[in-house]
Amino acid sequence: MQKGLTAIALFLVRLLSFLPISLTMVLGGALGSLGYYVARNRRNVGLKNLTLCFPEMSDTEKRRIIKEHFKYILTSGLQYGLVFYASKERIQKIVKLKNLDKLLKYYKQQPIILLCPHFVGLDFGAIRLTHEVVAIGLYSVQKNSIITEKLKDARLRFIKNKGGKMFARQEGLRPVIKELRKTNHIFYYLPDQDLGERDSIYIPFFGQHTCATVNVLPRLVKMANAVVIPAAVYWNGRNYEMEFYDAWGNYPTDNLEADVIRMNKFVEQAVMKNISQYFWLHKRFKTQPGVERGSIYKDC
Repeated sequence: MQKGLTAIALFLVRLLSFLPISLTMVLGGALGSLGYYVARNRRNVGLKNLTLCFPEMSDTEKRRIIKEHFKYILTSGLQYGLVFYASKERIQKIVKLKNLDKLLKYYKQQPIILLCPHFVGLDFGAIRLTHEVVAIGLYSVQKNSIITEKLKDARLRFIKNKGGKMFARQEGLRPVIKELRKTNHIFYYLPDQDLGERDSIYIPFFGQHTCATVNVLPRLVKMANAVVIPAAVYWNGRNYEMEFYDAWGNYPTDNLEADVIRMNKFVEQAVMKNISQYFWLHKRFKTQPGVERGSIYKDC
């Protein structure tokens, strides 16, 4: 039963991948407007996150941002078949790379940690980047094994025969470090999720001062002898654009808290470039000191 339903779902995703981008924008906008009212719990999580991050922001502005976010996330969902099935030529038309030279300067010279916050276009940037470089990444094991394999294969389809690899998140970072040391490849690293207290410290994120933030980036950089290059993916009204920033100098330092705060500061700067495209529906602050995990969202 599950196999049949999954096959139907993937067939529909493939059909959607043939639609013009302009049409998926219209459909995604309509579905997003509906989703804002239907997905009440997720809407309230997004509004709660904005309240924590921007306590001075008006309710009207918060609702506007979350409405826009629903439109972006539904649109990117309709377009996800491009990641699975689109030709290299079509992806290159839809996804542009800005300041790629900032990354190529270090590529193959030493391992690179590509620091990419959770924006709606992150997978579109990732698949476009594999046209230029070989990368490794992590994937989460889904309840549906067919979807797990499909997602993994999609992210590797242009680099599988060039040394690209995906590791299950459950394996930890040891195989990632080993692969980086061996190959000088790029690790596509998404830092901004609440994974609990383990390997996390409480530091500020916008106006929320107790944000459980994974603290492994400084150790990962040191163990792999890597360089950090920040990047972010935005929809700019015509196409997705993946923008690369200057490599971080003097990183890591001997101050773990300062190093992790630097990471959060970059995410904040990236968010302010397009606040509506950031993943506000994730329970970013569910781990809080001294209270039951998730209780901050009890009214959502």
